Amino acid sequence: MSPSRIFITVLSIIVGLGVSIHFLTSLVAPTSQDPAVSAYDLTLPRTPSDAKRLQNPIPVSSEVIAMGKALYGGKGNCFVCHGQEGRGDGEGGSMLNPPPRDFSDPTFQHLRTDGEIFWTMKYGIPATGMFSYIPRHLSEEEGWRVVHYIRALNRNRQSSELLLEKQ
Repeated sequence: MSPSRIFITVLSIIVGLGVSIHFLTSLVAPTSQDPAVSAYDLTLPRTPSDAKRLQNPIPVSSEVIAMGKALYGGKGNCFVCHGQEGRGDGEGGSMLNPPPRDFSDPTFQHLRTDGEIFWTMKYGIPATGMFSYIPRHLSEEEGWRVVHYIRALNRNRQSSELLLEKQ
C-alpha cells in the first residue's frame, strides 16, 4: 500500500468516527435547547423579556402577604404542587417532571422578578405542569398578592417582616 493510500484510509476512519460520535451524542445527550433540560435550570428564563419589567402594583404589607398566603393555600391551590411552605414538595407535584419550583430557594428568589413570577401564573409554562391560573382561578390583583407571599417564603429570611423592612 502506498503512503498516500494509508493516509487517506486513516483520515477516513478518523472523520467517520468523529461524525459517528457527534451523531450519537446528539441523540443521547440533551441540549440546552431541550425543554426538559431547561425546565430544571433556574438560570434559563421561562418568560419573555417583557415579563421582567412588570412591576407589582400592590404595595407590600403584612396584610397583603397574609392575603397572598390565604390565596396560595386556598383559591389558588398553589400548595397542591408547591407544598404548604412553597418548597416544591406538594403531593400533586410529586408526579410532575420537572418538579415544581421551590419558592424558598434563595437562588430562585434572586433570579426571578415579581413580573416573571406573575407572568408564569398568568400564562403557565410550556413543557411543565404549570398552567395558567389567571384569570381561571385568580384575578390579576390576587395574583400580585400571591407574588408578595412567594417573596416572603425566601428561606434566607427569618420572617416576612424582614421583607417589609426593605420597603
